[in-house]
Amino acid sequence: MSEQETLSAIRRIKKTHENLVVTVGVLIGMTLLVYFFTFAMFVDKASTALIWFEIITTILMALILVFLKKVGFFLTKLLLGRRSDCRAVLAALVAADLALDEEVIMKKVAEFNA
Repeated sequence: MSEQETLSAIRRIKKTHENLVVTVGVLIGMTLLVYFFTFAMFVDKASTALIWFEIITTILMALILVFLKKVGFFLTKLLLGRRSDCRAVLAALVAADLALDEEVIMKKVAEFNA
């Protein structure tokens, strides 16, 4: 793979990861906001199953928010892992690498593929 193709794949991966992190974060934030305003109503009028559902999913969403970048990287691998240009780059990366500059990522990919 040429240097230009690798750089293009890195940019695509970084952009997809960024978009997924923002989308998942906003969706979880909005869901938790709705939960905040509906919890009292469920305590007063709903069955305990709905309350437990909210409690368990709130804990799961809080864990996802703590590990949001890793979850976003996993989703990025799912979306772009079948593309031939991105597969080699994704194999060489971990979630923390996406915070690095593109040149540093290119060096890491080149070392991995060598």
